[in-house]
Amino acid sequence: MSRKPLLERVLENWPAKVLSFMAAVLLFSFNQLNRLEERPLAVPLRLVRSVDLAPSSAYPRTVRIVLKGESNSIYAIQEGDLEAVLDLSAFRAEGVYRVPVAVEKRGSAFDIDPLEIRVDPSEVAIALEQRISRSVPIVPSFRGFLDSGYELASSELVPPTAEIEGPASLVRKASDVTTEFIELSGRGEDFSASVRLQQRDPLLAFVGSGTVEFRAKVQKALAFRSFEGLSIQIEGLAPGLSVAGELPPGTLRVAGSRNDLSNLVPPEDALYADLSLIDDPGVYTVPVGVRVPSGISAEAWTPGAVTLAVVRSSEASR
Repeated sequence: MSRKPLLERVLENWPAKVLSFMAAVLLFSFNQLNRLEERPLAVPLRLVRSVDLAPSSAYPRTVRIVLKGESNSIYAIQEGDLEAVLDLSAFRAEGVYRVPVAVEKRGSAFDIDPLEIRVDPSEVAIALEQRISRSVPIVPSFRGFLDSGYELASSELVPPTAEIEGPASLVRKASDVTTEFIELSGRGEDFSASVRLQQRDPLLAFVGSGTVEFRAKVQKALAFRSFEGLSIQIEGLAPGLSVAGELPPGTLRVAGSRNDLSNLVPPEDALYADLSLIDDPGVYTVPVGVRVPSGISAEAWTPGAVTLAVVRSSEASR
């Protein structure tokens, strides 16, 4: 029996052989695809800003990226080696645009094959407005309380204003900005602190560092207390002289810490009239002085002066 030539044998039933070969390739590819794994990641979305325009509508700050490839390859990729980018640099006119999200690879993400990258969302609808800036006052925000018995005497922010920038409509509406919380707890003396400004609207940004210095003066918290019916004491009267008649009672209003005032008993000579400069009998008008314990201050008292008659002691006894 004669054997067929090699070429004839190779070409014999060639359609079936081609179909078998293609089926083998497909099976191999399908098997390879089945071996690939997926790895989801959340990646920050970086904006490439337009020179004159700013976003005026909310947009996602992160996007979901799914890596598909061989397990040992995709899990070797560091999150910092992938960056999602929304490029707005080409836009010059206000409007609403749909912008594709691009994924940039670096470091360990390069030269991996096979590697499929899917991003969700694949594009972002974003409104753009004219970018402007403006200075607004800064308002401090506080948390906690000063030590018992203390209060803020005065405070200041350096600088007192902040420059904000963003879409024109939002910048024009902004009336002020606030600081992050300034902690008061446990403080009983003057202090200063560097504090960040609070970004209430993510579409607005601060021009500069976004921090200010808060300076505060702390004093004892003042309380007030009034006393009535106090006697006015005579002091310094020369021997042989006396005051005829009785002096009117006085009132005294004092200020101090609550603790100091709670048990305060005014001294007997809290109100006094100094007659040390009087040497002869007569009618005189002299100021009324006040004397209070240390840590207490006299806010007001009445009378401020008294008119009295000074006589010789022998005449006063008649």
